[in-house]
Amino acid sequence: MSYQEPSGRQVRRSLKTRNKQIAKQLIAKLELEIHEEVVFGKEPKRYFKEMLANYLEAKQQSKDFERLRHAAKHLAAFFDDRELGKLREKDVEKYCRSRGNTVKAGTVRREVGVLSAAFNHAIIKHHWVIQNPCTKASIPRKPKSRVRWITVAEASQLIAAARSPLDQQGQPLPARNVSTAPADFIELALNTGCRKSELLSLKWEHVDFSTRLLRLEETKSGDWQTVPINEAARQVLKRRLAFRATLCPSSPYVFFHEKNRPGAKLGDRIQNLRRSFARACVQVGITNFTIHDLRHTFASWLVMNGTTLFEVSKLLRHSSVTMTEIYAHLAPDQLHDAVGKLGFTAQFQHSDDDKKNVALKMV
Repeated sequence: MSYQEPSGRQVRRSLKTRNKQIAKQLIAKLELEIHEEVVFGKEPKRYFKEMLANYLEAKQQSKDFERLRHAAKHLAAFFDDRELGKLREKDVEKYCRSRGNTVKAGTVRREVGVLSAAFNHAIIKHHWVIQNPCTKASIPRKPKSRVRWITVAEASQLIAAARSPLDQQGQPLPARNVSTAPADFIELALNTGCRKSELLSLKWEHVDFSTRLLRLEETKSGDWQTVPINEAARQVLKRRLAFRATLCPSSPYVFFHEKNRPGAKLGDRIQNLRRSFARACVQVGITNFTIHDLRHTFASWLVMNGTTLFEVSKLLRHSSVTMTEIYAHLAPDQLHDAVGKLGFTAQFQHSDDDKKNVALKMV
């Protein structure tokens, strides 16, 4: 059926029946509900898929729209087109249990977060008189923060493997099939702490050699941010710039495709390095290590070299130093040094006269 709401919005929805007589009865029922809404101000029934569609429509320009759409696909498959007024926290908890059989708890939490945001959008932006069942539902606990880092020696091996990849038989790949991007990406990430999306979207117009700063456009917060360039990072960027001048001077990206391929032309932005990165890890025997762990490695090296958590927080561009505290355990020597610098011993002298003050000796 297709009909127009009193607000003017055109709605198309399945009646979920193949019986024409039943379909007519359902349409008549809907016409009565719309009449009661217009004449008596009765709140109409709201349905799940319409709520989800409204939310996705509002978020089309969001940089994480693909993640939202992916989550919405699983939510729609489970809740179908349920009437929102009948959804309770037990239904959300049932979704968590069902989805938890196939994905990790963190994924379930993120998808329920999308569900909750869709409810709130309907309530706040569309003024629907409904309740958000996510607020009282029991959802999986937030997993403990994971910090995986590699040593300087392992990092050197990883970069070398990315620069000279081997095939499945352990033979070097032909030079024409080897990209310079993976090795340079790894080295730049280890020296800047930038996220994958930040480096892959980096344009030359945002690289300032005079001030030794990168200006990042696609950040997690959505705001422009700057990152200092150390000497190692500067050498990588100079190498990338010279390579670009030789191969594709018109490309605006620091990391670009070095030849035409299906779905991408020479000079286009590289969207992902997952396969080449994973191949390099396998080649040198580094396990349980992701591209994002390059950022963890950057932070871990700083902390172990004596950089304060506050400074690391600024370099990682965390909104709060609390987010950086996951690296605190990597600097136990600093904590020992901190208490060691107190340098005094307290001895309390007890007096027989309770009215006398207790003396504190400093030695």
